[in-house]
Amino acid sequence: MSHKNTLMSRKEKIRVHSMDDWFSGVYIKPFGTEKFSVPAYEISEPHRHDFYYCVLLDKGSMELEVDFEKIRLTEQSLFLSYPGQIHRIISAQMERGWFLAFDPSMVDKQLKDILDQCLSEIILVPLSSTQSMNHFSFISHLYTVYSDPAQMFSQKIIHSMVTAFVYQIASAYLSIERSDLFRHSVRSIEITKTFKQILRRNFKTMKRPSEFAAKMSITSSHLNDTVRAVTGFPVTYYIQQELMREAQRLLFYSDLSVKEIADSLGFEDAQYFSRLFSKVVKMSPGAFRKKSGTSVQL
Repeated sequence: MSHKNTLMSRKEKIRVHSMDDWFSGVYIKPFGTEKFSVPAYEISEPHRHDFYYCVLLDKGSMELEVDFEKIRLTEQSLFLSYPGQIHRIISAQMERGWFLAFDPSMVDKQLKDILDQCLSEIILVPLSSTQSMNHFSFISHLYTVYSDPAQMFSQKIIHSMVTAFVYQIASAYLSIERSDLFRHSVRSIEITKTFKQILRRNFKTMKRPSEFAAKMSITSSHLNDTVRAVTGFPVTYYIQQELMREAQRLLFYSDLSVKEIADSLGFEDAQYFSRLFSKVVKMSPGAFRKKSGTSVQL
């Protein structure tokens, strides 16, 4: 059996909740003191979704762990998780709000580009009372259509409404992001966002700043200087962060060996991968994996 087949056949412990397992295209659920209880798997098991996952919290609080980072949602806030991120609910006192999940195929190219160009890995937006009320009302109407089997053209309506709602999420996030970037030129922000988008989609195959610069038809130094000026960090930092974030997911929640993880991320030298991991994460792959109580395979 080839190494590739061995890698594919090895059991992975990262639980992936597929939209095909539960529902078709969209899932909407209200939550409240009487209406909703958190499923046991959400609290006890870190897992991945192959779809976008949104929480609109109008009243209450919620604590999540997303890719090893704790996130706290307070009243009148909006959270969006990307497909592939590992997360779990740590605690939840949710009195009023909505869960919304939707398949990536529902997102048009322009909207997917916007989401992929967000500079933050976690979209968490505080809302004003008016914004929260408007969003709550919008999803309530969406839920009415979603729950009505007699509604004609329901799939078309739901698709259009979900798209409109996600554009509103993107608008709210970008308003905050732009207020943080007002000192920078439009061109500098555009370059940085394009780099982030390309990185999110190609981090396993593109690892050198020069590759990104060539794809963007600019020089490596210009790309690096621009990204550093806008974000405070160089291009290499983001490349390494993206790779090591996925490495942490696999080390913590799978039984793939360190060499197999290195191979899956496009590293030909497992020892180099281990050294880079230790540099970025501040501990060896073995020490990191011990957090999950599993043994390290080299």
